[in-house]
Amino acid sequence: MFKFLMIAAIIVSLGVSYEVICQDSSQRTQELAAALDKTKYKKKEKKKENVNISIEMYVDVKNQPIVKSNPAEYSGSYRGEDANYQLDIQVAPNGSATGSGRDLVDFDNGMARSFTLHDGQVHGALLTATKVYDNGQTEKFEAIFTNRTVSTGKNAETIENRDTTFGLGFIQSHGNDWTNRVFLERR
Repeated sequence: MFKFLMIAAIIVSLGVSYEVICQDSSQRTQELAAALDKTKYKKKEKKKENVNISIEMYVDVKNQPIVKSNPAEYSGSYRGEDANYQLDIQVAPNGSATGSGRDLVDFDNGMARSFTLHDGQVHGALLTATKVYDNGQTEKFEAIFTNRTVSTGKNAETIENRDTTFGLGFIQSHGNDWTNRVFLERR
């Protein structure tokens, strides 16, 4: 009877632990998606030869995390618009992940460095890992698998183009010097 109660307690605690991990990863996924979203609106007006000229520009970027039933479906090559950003990742059905890639680490000099992913894990749409750079430096890494929708036009009411792309999004920061939203499209 004691063994049965002990086994039941272990199973219940494992279930609670799993539920807490899922809730934490879901919350972190939503936080990252919100941090990757961006809206920009600019309007310039000029008067030239008694004619008013108005130029408007609107860009809205929204990210919708994508949870796949089999984490292995996230495996593949992801590339940024800038050739300095890339990631090749292999994800096992249990969510463990490995990979390698390149990051831009110095905007002023355009310097990129190679890295490998260690201790990678996918929970829902959230990828967590440690980046290990060629020089041995390590950095915590969190990213989300997302459908990124970019809407452009004159303003929020006049959208001229809307494009949705699947990929991997993350926030890259270098201390207090700079922060960058990065999106890598799956190729």
